[in-house]
Amino acid sequence: MTKLTDTQRIILSAASQRTDRLALPLPKSIKGGAALKVINPLIREGLIEEVAANRKLGDPIWRETGDGHAGTLIVTDDGLEAIGVEPGTTRRTPQAAKRRENTEA
Repeated sequence: MTKLTDTQRIILSAASQRTDRLALPLPKSIKGGAALKVINPLIREGLIEEVAANRKLGDPIWRETGDGHAGTLIVTDDGLEAIGVEPGTTRRTPQAAKRRENTEA
C-alpha cells in the first residue's frame, strides 16, 4: 500500500465524496510548488490522473497545454482503495465517465 501524507489523504478523501471524483480544488493551504510536491507523487502512483477538463461544466483547471486544452484531476479506483473506499461505493456521474472516455481515446 502507498504511504500517503495527511494532505494527500485529505485530497483523495475529498475527491471520493464528489460525484465527479474531481481532486480539485485543492485545500487552500496548498499553493504553488507545494501543490506539485503533493500531486505529482499521486499521479506517479496512479492514485489520481489528469483528464480533459470540461470548461462548459466549469471543471477546475489543473494545467493548460500549449494547444489550448486544459486538464483537471480525478481520483482513480486505486486512489479510492488507497484510502479504504471501495470504488463501487462512490457515485460517479455520466460526466465523470465521459471525461475518462475522452482521455482514453
